[in-house]
Amino acid sequence: MPTESAVNMKKSIATCNMKKRYYASDGYRAESVKRPFKRTIFYLAAAICLLLIPLIVMLDIREDTAVAEWWTTHIQFGWEKSIGTLTDWLPFSVLELLIVSGIILGIYLFVRMFVNLCKARFRRICVGLLWILAGGAYLINLYIMSMGFGYYRAEMPIPQAGEDYTVEQATAVIEYFLEDYNNLSNSLKRDKNGCVICPYSFSELSRVMKKEYSRLDDKYFSSYTPNAKPIVNSWFLSDMLITGITFLPMGEAGVNTVAPPTSVTATMAHELAHTKGIQREGDANLLARYILLSSDDDYLRYCGYYSSFDNLLSVLYLAGDYDTYNKLGSSISQLVYKERRYARDYWNSQPDFIGKLAEFFNNLYLKSNGASNGTGSYDDGNKSDVIIPTDPSTGEPERDPETGDIIRIIQYSQVQMMYFWIYENKVK
Repeated sequence: MPTESAVNMKKSIATCNMKKRYYASDGYRAESVKRPFKRTIFYLAAAICLLLIPLIVMLDIREDTAVAEWWTTHIQFGWEKSIGTLTDWLPFSVLELLIVSGIILGIYLFVRMFVNLCKARFRRICVGLLWILAGGAYLINLYIMSMGFGYYRAEMPIPQAGEDYTVEQATAVIEYFLEDYNNLSNSLKRDKNGCVICPYSFSELSRVMKKEYSRLDDKYFSSYTPNAKPIVNSWFLSDMLITGITFLPMGEAGVNTVAPPTSVTATMAHELAHTKGIQREGDANLLARYILLSSDDDYLRYCGYYSSFDNLLSVLYLAGDYDTYNKLGSSISQLVYKERRYARDYWNSQPDFIGKLAEFFNNLYLKSNGASNGTGSYDDGNKSDVIIPTDPSTGEPERDPETGDIIRIIQYSQVQMMYFWIYENKVK
């Protein structure tokens, strides 16, 4: 029989072998943890690099007008119609749902990151950040693909008068539209705040607007027009001084429904203009005003006047005819001025800090998409100017030899030239 010392030796050898197997298996486990982490990092980094390649390419080629035009009419229009046909069936805004979900997810990820930081789980933090970068790169790619090229398209074809108007001719145009503006203002029903009441429900107004946009027959515009959608949390848009938002990756045009009523209609026209392939803000405003002003619908036409008549009236100011300018300006229905005061007070009541913050980011966004003047691009279609030629020998302004008045050469804005065109087609 084995001695006690021999038995103890065998136990010692067995214990030693068990420890070797334990440490070997522990090392294996440690190595198996490192390998998935390295693979995860590699795959995520590779995915980010692969996503950056098309992003860089698209950002570069979209600045070529011909490329931007082809891409918008072939890729963007096709994508918008495909995805918009699906999202149109939903009564809510998918974009709003994504934003709310994104906020909830962001809060969750922030808490997870904080917990991992406290527990020094730096590998998890690294993987989480890479996932966020990969998701962000994907969304930016989707956005540029679906609407980023439209900012660099050729000039939008919009009806414009074929000849310059004299001050006398322009005055006749102003008086013609002023009469219609006042008649509509005095005949349409108003609420207790003095705002014109929209005769349609939101869905009905959307259908009416889609029908109006069907009048566009130029291939420059998309043949597809989605339904406008109300934003449930419109109060938040008002806080940011935003009246609407279009998100073509989902084929949607969202509208702030708690803004002053007339603004809601003008905003819907503006956001639907974006869905027609018009991304530049000044062009979207111009197209929206054309659709409203050229409509046979009294309410839509009033909304068109409300958002643009001041620009038409400014022709007289540029011409130096201040008396007529003041006379016609003061003859605009006082009901219009009451509605404007309500709208002004409404927007002034919103938080100033949030509005300025939203404008700051919107300004950066527009500049990154080719608008050198940022948020000033909303007013591009309204830009008009006056040139006063001077005598090269004396440097004095040139004067009309018959009247002695200073010669003023007016450079009409696109909105003014559009008014002239509508006048020509209605009167002449």
